[in-house]
Amino acid sequence: MPSIFSRNTFQIKLSKSSPLVRGILYFFLTIPLVLLGAEIVARSPLGNLLPAPSVNADSFLFDAKIYALEGQVRRDGGLDCLFLGSSVANVDIDPEIVERVYLEQTGEPIHCYNLGLPAMTIENAAALADVAITRFHPKVILYTVLSRDIDHVTASADFIEKSGWLKFNRGKSSLHGWLVNHSYAWRYFLTWRYWLVTPNRAKMDSETTWLTSKGFQPAQGINDPYPKNQTMTPERLTQLWDDPGHAQVVKDFLALQKKDVKLIFIEGPVYRDPNTDTWPAYETSYLPPLQRLLETGGVPFWRTDAIAVQIPKPHWYDWLHLNSQGAVTFSQWLGEQLVENAWLFK
Repeated sequence: MPSIFSRNTFQIKLSKSSPLVRGILYFFLTIPLVLLGAEIVARSPLGNLLPAPSVNADSFLFDAKIYALEGQVRRDGGLDCLFLGSSVANVDIDPEIVERVYLEQTGEPIHCYNLGLPAMTIENAAALADVAITRFHPKVILYTVLSRDIDHVTASADFIEKSGWLKFNRGKSSLHGWLVNHSYAWRYFLTWRYWLVTPNRAKMDSETTWLTSKGFQPAQGINDPYPKNQTMTPERLTQLWDDPGHAQVVKDFLALQKKDVKLIFIEGPVYRDPNTDTWPAYETSYLPPLQRLLETGGVPFWRTDAIAVQIPKPHWYDWLHLNSQGAVTFSQWLGEQLVENAWLFK
């Protein structure tokens, strides 16, 4: 009786004269390897040597921060505090110093990240915070607020809200949104496409200069002479709350507490020039309504006027931004504030 196990094997033979077939076969065999390689590189230290994989929000700084934050959360297993705000948060707050101060004074580690972005408004910040809660689950969000964030007329970071990355995380499904949230290979492809345009390379370098692994981007030196502060004139400060929509955007931000996250509003530090007429309007017209909104919403408001006046003018980049030296002082103060409010992380 013949064996059912043949000694012969069947082989698929491709003719040496069919390069097209071989090329197609190699192509489809190579794709999974390339995709797998991109995913491995992105999740390893090697990824830090490459341009950040893009989420296609038209901001290289945003790309770099999201990629770094994703990696940090994977390494640390969670996120304790997330700093949000405009360029003031971006250049003023060094999470490494905040973490160090907290560890030295409490003996307990915390993990923080600075997701501040230039021109961010409170509406932009609320949308980004909503997604950050979903994706990164911070225990505390600390928002550094300026009057221009509420009454913005010159600039914003609306590109964040228009991005497929954010829309997907807020429930608007799309293939592109899924890819930028789940595929590093796709995101590297987007970065490569940007990189093909020569001016983008210089733009990428300029947008991410001095950026640290914790999202801190210190300002260097002094912007002398200071540009005119057009966002905090007495006229704008006294009229800011005339528009009921401004109070509503603050309330919308505070509503994020329903998502099991603690919120802190931090007064954006400002250089207090005694020769300006800004401060009476600031203290009597702008601040009281904001403080009432936060008190009603159950959100603490940390004033920075006392620490701001202690920072000498050479440590300010301009009216609204500290330089790298001033950021050290402010970040140390902020770490001490968190020590005094350690209940936030319980």
